[in-house]
Amino acid sequence: MKNVIVDSGFLIGLFDETDPLHSRCRGFLRDYRGRFLTTESVMTETMALLSTKQQWRCLEWLGNAAQAGLLRVDREPLDFRSIEKLSRKYADQPMDFADASVVLLAMRSGIREILTADRHAFAVYRMGGRTRFVDVLADKM
Repeated sequence: MKNVIVDSGFLIGLFDETDPLHSRCRGFLRDYRGRFLTTESVMTETMALLSTKQQWRCLEWLGNAAQAGLLRVDREPLDFRSIEKLSRKYADQPMDFADASVVLLAMRSGIREILTADRHAFAVYRMGGRTRFVDVLADKM
């Protein structure tokens, strides 16, 4: 089964009808057959940026996906030294905490495919060495 890492921009685009990526996110979800991986930091950032009604819809979807075994939220202890190192390395972006958690998840899991609205930053971020992320939403344009 395919796996893809989810950043907050995808979830916001999926549940905020006014978001420019809304239709692309919904189209991806309609056609995708695989699992989603994300971090608690992404969940926190997402909920902070959605309205209450959007949060309810998002939480319902997350609950259904988790119950069906299609969503895994990373529970590894946060490596604050690695997050600091990444934040300093990409200070010109700047890299936020949720993005750093996603990069670390990708490095641990080996999954390059990402659902993000932050196309510019994830085109620059690397998973270690020169390994680039694959922006799955950009591939759906």
